[in-house]
Amino acid sequence: MAGQVLLYKIFIRLCAERYDMTAKSYYGLLLGLIIILCVLLAGCSSQSSTTTTKITTQPVPKYTAGDIVGMTSSSTSGVWMIISYDATSDQYTRALIFQNSDGTWGHLQDSTTSLIPRMDMEKVYPVRITHVSVSSIPVVTPTVPTTVQTTLSGSGPIVSTVSPTTGAVGTSVSLTITGSNFQNGATVRLIQPGLQPVTASGVSVTSTQITCSINLGSLNAGPANIQIINPDGRSASLNSAITIGLASPTISSINPTSGYPGQSYTLTLNGQTFTDAQLVNLVSSDGLRQIACTNPSVAGSTSISCTLAIPDTAISGAYNVQVITSDGTTGSLTSSFTINNATS
Repeated sequence: MAGQVLLYKIFIRLCAERYDMTAKSYYGLLLGLIIILCVLLAGCSSQSSTTTTKITTQPVPKYTAGDIVGMTSSSTSGVWMIISYDATSDQYTRALIFQNSDGTWGHLQDSTTSLIPRMDMEKVYPVRITHVSVSSIPVVTPTVPTTVQTTLSGSGPIVSTVSPTTGAVGTSVSLTITGSNFQNGATVRLIQPGLQPVTASGVSVTSTQITCSINLGSLNAGPANIQIINPDGRSASLNSAITIGLASPTISSINPTSGYPGQSYTLTLNGQTFTDAQLVNLVSSDGLRQIACTNPSVAGSTSISCTLAIPDTAISGAYNVQVITSDGTTGSLTSSFTINNATS
């Protein structure tokens, strides 16, 4: 019995020792797992706590206080003096400045400073002209010029008449203008609404009369006003002083150039400015006899055809061919048509 009890105790002890070893292994394994977990957690914490630091570069201003800047190196007006630079707002304070005739710089008393972003200032005014001390720039009080009231003596010009009162487009006319208070050096102009005024040439002036020449080439048919401007600035006008008509027709050739009494011909005239032609006539050299060329037909502005029926009683000889327009201007070709003797 005692032996059995002893064996039992030994068994219990062995079991306890084995249990103790198993427990120690378990606790060892558990401790290892805890250490690994702590290392992992420490690594994650280290990664999550890493902070990226953003490095901000402070803008560097191109100009400093006292710099005078402009668009070009030769600028003497419209230039600025830098008063200061504020890094927080990245802006310049500037004042308008000018260069004196002696090369020094100054700014007006009523000039005020203004703010402008650094980038805008350096882009628009890229050139540093010079550098001065801000405190050394004098303030200049602008001088306001005194307005002198000029009192004109005497009276202004007066236009009474103009001769001639008509002219043709594309020609020049010699005018005589009468009136009073004309001054030596007066200007004469012919004016039509909507067109550039035409200034006369060859102007000769007395106090009561002006003679001159005016080219009508740039004016239109219709009325035109005369304007006289004295050297003192006073002026006078005469409305519708000249009526400009179409240019006179010009005959360069005819066909045929001769005919017989009692015969009928188709007469063709070549020339210029026939557009408004109304009548074509044969006129004797003494102007006493006239034969009409009927039914004139205008082909553009350079040709006219008409029917010339020479009467049986027509007197032989050389005749002028004449074209008359609707406004009364005429063109002639002297001794251009011959009426032959009936027996020749």
